[in-house]
Amino acid sequence: MTDLANGINAWLFLNEDEPPGTNYNSANSCFQTLINYKTYNSATFLGIAFFAITPATNGYTIEIGSSSHQGGLTNQDYLNSVLHDARQVNPNIKFLATMEYSGSNTLAGIFSAGGDPQTQASAFANNLVAYLQNCGMNGLDIDWEGPVSENMTKAQFKILFTTIRKVFDQQPVKYYLSFTPAWPTDTIDYPTVNSAFDFVSPQFYDGTPLSSFLGAGISPSVIGYGAQFEPGNAEPNSSAQQVWNAVSAGFSSGGSEYNYQDIFMWRLNSGNFQFEQAQFMILDQLANPPAGNAFDDTAIIAAAGNPNITQVTVRSGDVLNAIQSVNTGTGPYNIGTQNKETGIFTTLQHGGNSGSSQVANIPYNDPIVSISGYTGTWFGWQCVLQLTLTGKSGTTYGPYGSMAHASSRTAFSQAAQPGQSAVAFKGSTVTVPLADGSQTAIIASLNAVFA
Repeated sequence: MTDLANGINAWLFLNEDEPPGTNYNSANSCFQTLINYKTYNSATFLGIAFFAITPATNGYTIEIGSSSHQGGLTNQDYLNSVLHDARQVNPNIKFLATMEYSGSNTLAGIFSAGGDPQTQASAFANNLVAYLQNCGMNGLDIDWEGPVSENMTKAQFKILFTTIRKVFDQQPVKYYLSFTPAWPTDTIDYPTVNSAFDFVSPQFYDGTPLSSFLGAGISPSVIGYGAQFEPGNAEPNSSAQQVWNAVSAGFSSGGSEYNYQDIFMWRLNSGNFQFEQAQFMILDQLANPPAGNAFDDTAIIAAAGNPNITQVTVRSGDVLNAIQSVNTGTGPYNIGTQNKETGIFTTLQHGGNSGSSQVANIPYNDPIVSISGYTGTWFGWQCVLQLTLTGKSGTTYGPYGSMAHASSRTAFSQAAQPGQSAVAFKGSTVTVPLADGSQTAIIASLNAVFA
């Protein structure tokens, strides 16, 4: 499996509130869903956008860009809340200050007044560290495109980022430097990229291929993967599975094989934030399969807005071997990429690959409203022996599992409340031996989640 040394990462753009008319504290705010469904648990680094340079007593420092929100809140209020709330959910999360790429307050402005570039870079680096220390952030992320990539010279690039790296390395704790270019430019000093930055996550969703970045001189050993799940985007960003398939394959360069160093996703709070947040959580599970035997798709599907299950893939033989669901969202905030009006959410398969596979396609207007079947003992193992799904119209799917060789069985049934339907599954698996000496996982317990 691909070793993502720097994890699964995402950006937040503090200027934007979704749904329109909300603010950070609104119960249905895109920011609150990140807390309620623990989406932050899926992030190793969170890039907070966008920071600008601002004059300090000596040179320049950084500050969060200005924007106003409903209720008189500011971006600084949002920043304070995100730093607190994300860390409450995920104490190990690391925060990067993502720098502005356009306007008059990009990093290029550090050198705009003339003078000695090294003196200016040193003053900024020291002021930067003081800012990060004061607010509890962990590093700097450079969005390299547009005006900043045109207004900073290659010599300034080298001086600035080698100086920041040097000052970062002098600190008693680790500070990170991330580079997220949209495309190669003549103003990038590539040896500096390879020596000063901890990881580089090209914005592949802008259309520039990996070969261009490698050909320009970025070392394959620092390359990560930039992904995006916003409307209008194209493959391989249509689902978490597509991104993971691209990343997990790694890449070749100079006759050697390399792993991507991270996945960095733009972003968790655009106009289809439910789609983005749920795909991000699925992506994390693909990269970091949950430990233990328990499984629970509740939070992922809740983040997606609790869309209906429209497909269930079941593996079964004597018993229920595995289950996997696909949900289809039609709400305004879970629109898929490629401007599709529906968002498709494919959860992970729970259970092993033994038994035969059957696919049940569930009409959107006839959702699953109950599950039933039998649990019991099979060759000494407690498991789900058989499962039947029932739609609102009475249509049944299954039964899955013949219950052959079961030594005991107990019927079970779970039904939705009026107006609700099954949107997810949770339960547990158990690993059992097979006749050929191999092992497989089967479903030990199963519950439907209704909403």
